[in-house]
Amino acid sequence: MRVEPYNVEESIKPWSVFISLLAPCKGKVTLVLSLAASISLTELLSVYLLFLSIQTLLSPLPSTVDKLTWIVLGLVGAILIKSALSMAAYYFSHQVALKALTELRLMLVNCFAALSQKCLSKHQPEELKHVLIDDVKKLEDVISQHSVELVQAVISCLAIVIALYLIDWRLALSIVTVVSIARISSSLFMSKMASYQAKVNDAETELNSTFSDYVKYAPLTKVHDLDSQYFATLGNKADNYHDAAHRFVEQVALNRVLCSALLGSSFIFMLPTAIWLHSAELLTLEHVLLSMLLVMSMVVPILSVHHLLEEFSGLQDSIRRITPWYGNQYSLQKSAPQAIDLKYPQLQFYNVGFNYKQHAILKNVHFELRPHAINVVFAGAGYGKSTLAMLASGLISPSSGRVQLFGKDVSELSDSERINYMGVVTQESYLFEGSVRDNILLGRSGVSTAALEHAVVASQLKPWLQQQTNGLETQLQTRGDNLSRREKLLIAIARALINAPPLVIIDDADLAMDNYSHAKFYQALKGHYPNTTFLVFTCTYLGLENGQQINVLHNGEVISQGTHEVLLARCDYYAKGWQLQRSEGTQSSTLSTSQTPQASYEH
Repeated sequence: MRVEPYNVEESIKPWSVFISLLAPCKGKVTLVLSLAASISLTELLSVYLLFLSIQTLLSPLPSTVDKLTWIVLGLVGAILIKSALSMAAYYFSHQVALKALTELRLMLVNCFAALSQKCLSKHQPEELKHVLIDDVKKLEDVISQHSVELVQAVISCLAIVIALYLIDWRLALSIVTVVSIARISSSLFMSKMASYQAKVNDAETELNSTFSDYVKYAPLTKVHDLDSQYFATLGNKADNYHDAAHRFVEQVALNRVLCSALLGSSFIFMLPTAIWLHSAELLTLEHVLLSMLLVMSMVVPILSVHHLLEEFSGLQDSIRRITPWYGNQYSLQKSAPQAIDLKYPQLQFYNVGFNYKQHAILKNVHFELRPHAINVVFAGAGYGKSTLAMLASGLISPSSGRVQLFGKDVSELSDSERINYMGVVTQESYLFEGSVRDNILLGRSGVSTAALEHAVVASQLKPWLQQQTNGLETQLQTRGDNLSRREKLLIAIARALINAPPLVIIDDADLAMDNYSHAKFYQALKGHYPNTTFLVFTCTYLGLENGQQINVLHNGEVISQGTHEVLLARCDYYAKGWQLQRSEGTQSSTLSTSQTPQASYEH
């Protein structure tokens, strides 16, 4: 049984996810920590050598030059050693990050792919993109860079505090007091910043989602005159994001200024203690000088610790968003195909309604397909045709009513059931970089050469392949950018036919053919797959008049259905549209009579 991410137990802790990610690389993680610690000790050695150089300059002894020479050589050596250690630490930390995060990315991709369509439709694409790209990238940056910086800074601070304690415990106490005050004040701000950060993240996600929807559904908003309403929504969400980000930046700026002022001037707070100890002859002048050098060298690492802790605070939010998906990796299982019940209609719409942004796109759509036939849904642009196609294929769920395949809700189909029972050709032919063969098979294994050849011939892709030097091995660019729209569609149709499913759904496949060729194409398609039911969504009357059942969709409702002859007799909307397209087709027919179907590709 499939287990969805929102059912994962809350017992999984975010930091346990972080640790488990690094577990396969624990050897290199230990090495990185050791190298970072060595860098800190090398920096401490540099401070001590600097102290010795000052001490030597103040010394009246004649061997000063020789001693200074050795000290300078020691400083140069310390710098070279620190550089080598830093290169090694960052090299291995990047290796750890690449290995751990590559596995995480692959796991998340597999997790998203294994989601049921119903669950996937509940998640905005921007939400999944944010998890897969932004949150994982933040993890990668922290592991590859910030982890070394944080360990190095923490150990440097601890080493300096220990050195101050060895000189005089009161010096160490004065520094610890200043740092504690800075951390307490920072914690007070951080408690507020967490809620502000959450509001910023939510506002940003909503804004990005709205932008994404606007771009995706721009034609729909134009057709239904939703511009003013939609721009108002977009403007409101932009304002919400601006306000949330403004409040967050105010808190961040105030927190950083206050903490940086306290931590950056920590040596000033230690100075009175050092002066008092020296005046009481409890501390020599050399020790005072060494203490000041140690504290001044502590300013950079302690500020780094403070800023990096803020980075790690934001990292917790990313890990929390990844955790439900990460915890789901062992429970995701492919559902086994279930036997279909032939007593139910192959595909039926039961009073289906669909709303978008409180606007009714479809209303009370009710019809069933004629099996082993070409079923056509005709609708003008913007009248719900593509929405109905997505409902039929289970890509979205209806707002009301049910869409069922052999008595089972389409949105409840498992991936294996969907691929066994239907092939889908969407308006956007999703092609990827690789060969034509790879794009048709789409990772399926066990497909016979005969089945592949059958799909290629039936889709009328064969003539084009014969013109290519490499045939099925012809390489495609990303998104099929080196193909015409027609060639992309033919590959997508061959992909939908490859396993001879009982149902093939084709959404608005404008094949750039004349009417005669268009009709011949679907007749040939049906001839090659006589036991397959075809559901074709189109805004073109001509070429599909021979469909055994035509459903006329207008203003989101099926206003009439029947054969072409029946619709001409009883549906004025259909008859007028058919006559109009027929007259337009007659005027342009002389331009296409000299073209064969194979030669009518659009480039």
